[in-house]
Amino acid sequence: MKNPQRNLPRAFVLGMLVVGALYIFVNLAYYYVLNPTEIANVSTASSVATEVASRFMGAAAITLIAAALMMSSFGALHTSVLASARYPYAMSRDRLFFQSLARLSPKTHVPIRALIAQGVWSGVLALSGSYDTLTDYAIFALWIFYGLTTASVFIFRRRMPDAERPYRTPGYPVIPVIFLLVTAWLLFTTLIPDPRLALNELGALFHFHLPEKGFQGINVKQFVGLGLIALGLPVYWYWSRHNLAADRAATARDGE
Repeated sequence: MKNPQRNLPRAFVLGMLVVGALYIFVNLAYYYVLNPTEIANVSTASSVATEVASRFMGAAAITLIAAALMMSSFGALHTSVLASARYPYAMSRDRLFFQSLARLSPKTHVPIRALIAQGVWSGVLALSGSYDTLTDYAIFALWIFYGLTTASVFIFRRRMPDAERPYRTPGYPVIPVIFLLVTAWLLFTTLIPDPRLALNELGALFHFHLPEKGFQGINVKQFVGLGLIALGLPVYWYWSRHNLAADRAATARDGE
């Protein structure tokens, strides 16, 4: 890509505008064909897109919409697989994971071992539970790291004020602050959809009395997801300590 400092931000902004316009256009089309009551009563076994398309194409709409969803999912997964495999690769390069995953293919310059490890772990996750549970965990975790990535802008600007910045955040610091506030609100409402009920449930829990209908004011699945994310902390601690010991040993050998 030529001049990525200029072209990447343009591509991101243009891409968001195009996708946003398409979403609005599609939803307007839905409400043009179906009224709000019909949309609200669509069966969980179907979808709004299928119901709308069936008005024009009949039974063939089910096959067409299923094929379109598969193509869309395949495209999204394709980019996700390529990007996500770079996480263990980068961690390995920073000596925070197994060093073997940091190797690139001499022919394709692709981290093949990281891709294989990602594929194996994805298969384990796919066999471990329902698709809805996995997506709930994934989307919630992604928004946490979206917020952390945005917050890092403030840290780097404070610690390295003179560093070269090929891309300057427009509207800094207002736009990043607004993004962080919205992210925090989304995460909070996901964890605790009903704060009043959550307080009552927590009070009952501290008195060793579990709610009869289970926890309805607290999203237990997301707290489990937080626990899974927190498991990465001892892993990071282990690898960072291991690297520190290795650096000290190397320094001692060089001194001799």
